[in-house]
Amino acid sequence: MDAILEKLITILFGGGPQAISAFLLLVVGLLFLERRRLLNELTKKDDKIDKIIDDYYKGNMTLTEALNSLKMVLYEIKGKL
Repeated sequence: MDAILEKLITILFGGGPQAISAFLLLVVGLLFLERRRLLNELTKKDDKIDKIIDDYYKGNMTLTEALNSLKMVLYEIKGKL
C-alpha cells in the first residue's frame, strides 16, 4: 500500500497526463477509505440503537409482568375482604 501511494505521489509531482490519472486514482482511493469508515461507523450506531430498543422492550415487558402480578395480589386481597 505504501509503495503504491509513494509511486502515485511521484507520478503526481512529475506532471503531465499521468499526473491527472494519478490524482484521480488517489482521490478515488481516499473516497473509498472514507466510505468504508462511514459504513463501519453506521454499523456500530445501528447496533447501539438495536440494543437500546431491545432494552426498552425488555423493560416494558418486566413492568407489565410486575403490574399484572400486583393486580392479581389486589384481586386476592379484595376477594378475602
